[in-house]
Amino acid sequence: MNNFKLLNSDHLIHGITTRLGGVSTGPYSSMNTGLFGDDYRDNVLENIRRALTELGTDSKIIILAQQVHSENVVIIDEKTNFESMEKVELENTPLEGFEMYISAVTDGLMTNRKDVLLVTFYADCVPLILYDPVKHVVATVHSGWVGTAKAIGVEAVRKMVSVYGSSESDIRIGIGHSAGICCYEIGDDVIDALKMKFSVDSLRDFVIPKRYGKYMIDLKEANAKLLRDAGILQKHLEIDSDCTICNPEKYHSHRRAKGGKRGMMSAIVQLK
Repeated sequence: MNNFKLLNSDHLIHGITTRLGGVSTGPYSSMNTGLFGDDYRDNVLENIRRALTELGTDSKIIILAQQVHSENVVIIDEKTNFESMEKVELENTPLEGFEMYISAVTDGLMTNRKDVLLVTFYADCVPLILYDPVKHVVATVHSGWVGTAKAIGVEAVRKMVSVYGSSESDIRIGIGHSAGICCYEIGDDVIDALKMKFSVDSLRDFVIPKRYGKYMIDLKEANAKLLRDAGILQKHLEIDSDCTICNPEKYHSHRRAKGGKRGMMSAIVQLK
C-alpha cells in the first residue's frame, strides 16, 4: 500500500493499493481490487477487505466510482440518496456487513462525511487524492490522459472551493503511481486533446517528441501543472515517481497487458 507523507493526518485515512498482498491468481495476481473485471468476485472482495484492514478503516459504507474517463466529480454528502445508486450484494462474501454502492458515470468522488469510504480504480492512469485539512474535505480522482485533457483534477479543486469554501492554498494533493514518461508512449490524437488545456510551449514541460507522430508523456507532471495553474501550491503537491508499466512485480498495467486481462489498483480514502 502506498501513501503520501503530505497527507498524513489523524483525521484522514488514505492509501493506494499495489498488486502485492492479495489472493487473486493468474493475470490478476495478487492484489486485484477491480470489481468491474473478470476476476473471481469473492477474491476481489477479499482483496478489498485486506486493503481496508491494512488501512484501519472503520466505515461500513463503500462508494465506488464507475469510471468512464469523464471530468465528473460526485459529492457524497448528507443528502446523497444511496438507493439511487447500484448496490453490490455482499451477503455471504468477505465483505458481509458492509454496504457497497457504485456511483455511475463518474471519475471522482468527494465528501466531508466520516462514515463513508471512497474508492477509485487504476491500471496506469493517474490517481489524485485531494485533502483540505481546514474544511476537512477529501476527494479521490481518476485522471488518465482523457481526464487530464478534461482537467478533472482542476474540477475537483473547483468543487472543493465552491461547495465547501476551501481555499486553494490549503488543499494538499497526492499524485500517485501511474504510467511514467519512461514507458508511456502516445500519438498525435492525445497531443491534440491536450492542446485544449495546454499551450504548445507548456506541452514541452512534460512531453518528449519522438519520430513518426509519437511522443513520451509525463502524465503526472501534466496534472501537477494544471493543479499549480489552478492555485495549488507547489509545496502542497507530492508526486509518486513509480511507473506502473516498468514495475510488473509491484503494479498492474493496462499498457503492459496490451489490453488483455489484468488487475486494477485502488485509491481509498476516509475522513476521521
